[in-house]
Amino acid sequence: MFKDLTAAALADALDALACSPHNTGAASMLDEATMAFGRKSAALAAAQRAFHRARFDHMDSYRAAGAYTEDSWQATVRAAGHLAALLRPLADATIARCQRPAGWGTCNLPLDDDGECGSTLGHLPAPSQT
Repeated sequence: MFKDLTAAALADALDALACSPHNTGAASMLDEATMAFGRKSAALAAAQRAFHRARFDHMDSYRAAGAYTEDSWQATVRAAGHLAALLRPLADATIARCQRPAGWGTCNLPLDDDGECGSTLGHLPAPSQT
């Protein structure tokens, strides 16, 4: 859902988490969608990792407390906001993704800077090659 969004659109979605308390599904999808942007700069990589950690801490709060804690959610929202602030200047930048068929559907992994897919799981032959 979020993987094909521009950096600015991802920033908006990250900021919108503040309006959807404990929306672990959206946070998870945003975590995955923003991961490859970490290759753009060390600051983005650090902010993405911080968001990832905060999201997992929020998930773990349920196990520890029997309910999601507000403090852990607010930490996730703050980390999302910081990541959003770093993504927003990238505006219309997107992450190119592999469109080759794989055992689970379209591969969809981020392509490297040379346009190559680093999948270690392999790709299936294109439908016209079967």
